[in-house]
Amino acid sequence: MIAFLVIAMIATSGCDKSTSNVISDLQLRLAAQTPVRRHVRSVVVAMSGVSVRSTANSEYGTPGTLRHTVDLLELGGSSTRVLEVFSLAEGRYDAARLNIHEVTVTLLNGVEFNEVYTDPQGREMIVETNTPAVVERGRKADAVIDFDLVRSIALEGDTQRVHDITGMRFTPVGRLVDLASSGQVSGSVKHDNGTPSVLRDDVPLSGYPVTLFQPGRTDSVTVYSDENGQYSAYFMPAGSYAMYGPPTEDTEAWATENVVVTTASTTRQDAIARKR
Repeated sequence: MIAFLVIAMIATSGCDKSTSNVISDLQLRLAAQTPVRRHVRSVVVAMSGVSVRSTANSEYGTPGTLRHTVDLLELGGSSTRVLEVFSLAEGRYDAARLNIHEVTVTLLNGVEFNEVYTDPQGREMIVETNTPAVVERGRKADAVIDFDLVRSIALEGDTQRVHDITGMRFTPVGRLVDLASSGQVSGSVKHDNGTPSVLRDDVPLSGYPVTLFQPGRTDSVTVYSDENGQYSAYFMPAGSYAMYGPPTEDTEAWATENVVVTTASTTRQDAIARKR
């Protein structure tokens, strides 16, 4: 009888074991797809203490021990750098936290602006996601911190000329994206050359900002077109987006709705700005 009870207790214990005890991996990467303002050669950031937050208890796990020093301008586009690989309990993770210790911005003329955070923990940066990363048995989860350089760095002085820039203010801004449920938006942005019915004479807009956002949410992503008027927005969670382009000296503003992003695919969306 005693042996029977012991066996029954062991069997019952096994049946009650929570799936949260199952350990799987979450790889966390760093990206910086948005360029900073012109005149900047490098943006070197030193950081450490990366950790992720569980939706089950709203707590951050044990931070990583590695210290990272990254030139964010060397990333760009779809390039990423692995920060940590965490072994975590099965579940959903909706935020990442890290400590920034130092940032150095170097201009094209060699002038440097540096900020050092003397607190032992550095300056805390928290990024959140609308679609949590899912850690589950037999599958390696993958998420990226997309560092928004445009909103993170404010140059001071007359920013029209590199020699007239007098300083820099740094306010880290970013977002966390689950790569398993994200896609990409790419296309061209041009301005009409005064003949709306003729497309072959449309002029590419170089260095032009294209902003994507989901109506009803405050987060947005801004990317810039290249010299051929081509743009790409990476790490976009699946869903429906609106797009916006600002006016220029030669063109009017424009907007497009219902740009649908699907997982692991590229949505093509071209834009034409009317000539003033």
